[in-house]
Amino acid sequence: MSDEAYARLQDAIINGELRPGERLRDYELAERLGTSKTPIRHALDRLADHGLVEMQRNRYTRVAPIDLDRVRNAVDLFGDIWIGSVRHVMPLIQDDDVAYLIDLTDEMSAAGKSRDVARFGAALRSAATGFARIEGNAARATIIERLGPQIGRFSQHAKDAFDWDTVDAFVVAIREAITERDAVKTRAVLVTLFDEALPASIDRAEEQNLIQYDED
Repeated sequence: MSDEAYARLQDAIINGELRPGERLRDYELAERLGTSKTPIRHALDRLADHGLVEMQRNRYTRVAPIDLDRVRNAVDLFGDIWIGSVRHVMPLIQDDDVAYLIDLTDEMSAAGKSRDVARFGAALRSAATGFARIEGNAARATIIERLGPQIGRFSQHAKDAFDWDTVDAFVVAIREAITERDAVKTRAVLVTLFDEALPASIDRAEEQNLIQYDED
């Protein structure tokens, strides 16, 4: 039951139903989810471990404010993990691997065309995880999964900061690089995304004051 409570609360935090800074009371959440307080408390502990909830004993439990420095660090690590996987995968990549990765870029393309931030983020993580699976590196896949909520929550709250033209260009370029089995080109495309495009979105969100939170 705590796994279900964790998943539902995480989704509510990421999509903004539970806002940054909002107070969280276990009895209210238990009533809302139709469960007891024990699984709620376990779920809140896990969410705190992942940086989505803040706890001050005997003071408050609340949705953690979005820390843009933490988001920047998460994006940096995500990029490093993916690029590291490229280095190992591309020299040995097989036809079925290429077909699998191209299918994943198709989902990124569809998400970009629909301008769906959540869908694009999920597709991006799937593509990175795809490289990790081909490599046979479960640790990389685990880290990517752990970074997802932090980056995904920022993306949902800062949709207007996204440069979709840049996203579209990235998808075309990564697809081309994978098709050509070109490790250097694949790495360069990812460096552009993670060192330039995504940090620029974070900067725009900060400049435009798109990240708000409750202070009560």
